[in-house]
Order: sequence, then structure tokens, then C-alpha cells
Amino acid sequence: MPAFGEASRGIDDAKVATVTGAANTVGSSVDLPGIRTVSFNTESDTDELEGDNKIIAVARGIKRFTGSIELGLINLAALAVIQGGTVTNSGTTPAATSSLDELDDLVSRYFQLSINCPSMDVGGSGYQVIIKKAMVTSGLDESHTVNDWTTPGYDFSGVSIAGVFATRKQFETFTPLV
Repeated sequence: MPAFGEASRGIDDAKVATVTGAANTVGSSVDLPGIRTVSFNTESDTDELEGDNKIIAVARGIKRFTGSIELGLINLAALAVIQGGTVTNSGTTPAATSSLDELDDLVSRYFQLSINCPSMDVGGSGYQVIIKKAMVTSGLDESHTVNDWTTPGYDFSGVSIAGVFATRKQFETFTPLV
């Protein structure tokens, strides 16, 4: 495959799936419709050893992977993957309802997050990121304001699987998420 650069612009799609068990089994993907923003950062602490009025060595501490998600549309099935719970459907059209109870338990629930970003190059390439294993650390944050859109969101922390926090992929031809 030839080496190429990406001129990634925006986010085209996002999906979440449960991650369970010691084998980190990934469940079926659920769409995050109307995805607005996914941001993430790998960070670590550093420790410096000084002597003779200069820095002798720098040690990098344990890496941490954190991020956030902002939604444009609410999909209860996707929220259940991210935060836990079960969607309950009742009634029939035109009076059908779906509900998701926000649980007060402290069970760790992990999810995988995949995002798809189109490129603006002439070849129609694409860029994908798969965050291997994440857990909500804050949210669902919602704000309902007169004359304003509600764009709820989550903050998350990532956990590595076999030493990998995320996998980044470049595609010569844009490839939809599955």
C-alpha cells in the first residue's frame, strides 16, 4: 500500500459496542446517529532527574487515555451500550415509547468506540479510529435550554487491550464502518 497523508475533515459516523469479560469480547455495533464530536488524548506524567544544573534524564510515567463524545441525536440503544441498562419498548405506532433507566449501580461497563472520518483529498480516502476499551467517567451531560439544541455528551477513560489503547487506520478508498 502506498504511503499517503490524510486531509481528514469532520466525522462521518460513529458506532459503539459492548466489551465484556476477561477475553474482551466485542459485541454488535450500535450506531451513534448525529455524532458531532469525538475527542481523545493520550497523556502521561513525566519525572525529571536534575544534576549539575541541568536535566540528566526524563522518565515517562504510565499513559492515560481520555476523551469525550458529543451527540447530535439521542439513540437509547447506543446510550445503553455506553452507560448500561436495557431499552424497554412499549405501545404501537403512533403511540410507541422507548425508555432507558439510568442505573445507580457502580458496575464497570466497557465499550468500544469506532469513528469514521472522510478525507478531502482528490482520491476519496478515509481515516478511522477504533478506541479499544473505554468506560464513562462523567455523563450523560444534558442541557435543555430555550431556543438551543440539546447535544448531550460523555467523558470517558480508555483501557488498553494487549497494550493497545486505539488503532488508527488509513484507507485508500473511504470505507464505511460496519
